[in-house]
Amino acid sequence: MKNKIVLMIIESILFTIVLLALALNLKNNTTSQVGISFDGEYTVLSTFFVGLLFYIIGVFSGFVYSVVLGLRYKDQIEFYARKTEKLSQQNEIDSDDKEALQRKIASLEIALNNALKNKE
Repeated sequence: MKNKIVLMIIESILFTIVLLALALNLKNNTTSQVGISFDGEYTVLSTFFVGLLFYIIGVFSGFVYSVVLGLRYKDQIEFYARKTEKLSQQNEIDSDDKEALQRKIASLEIALNNALKNKE
């Protein structure tokens, strides 16, 4: 749990740094050249736009990847969820049986003590 929190903090800090760098580039109006051209000329774009484009592509591809993995392992996830539920129910039944046996033992001890007292 602590590892996830630390990773989330590090990711947040890095994301903030990237956003600040992009914002500073937008303010300074620096440009980047895009190396793909269909008409033989390079298109000049703002660094902020290029960074934002990469960010959007990353978010979209991460979402698609998680959906694909979710669909791929859906059966396994459901199997383990059912298995966990069955184990939980079995633990409850075992606990209830144990408590019932303890109550029976306690009542038998009381009956035995009463029988021994009446015999004397």
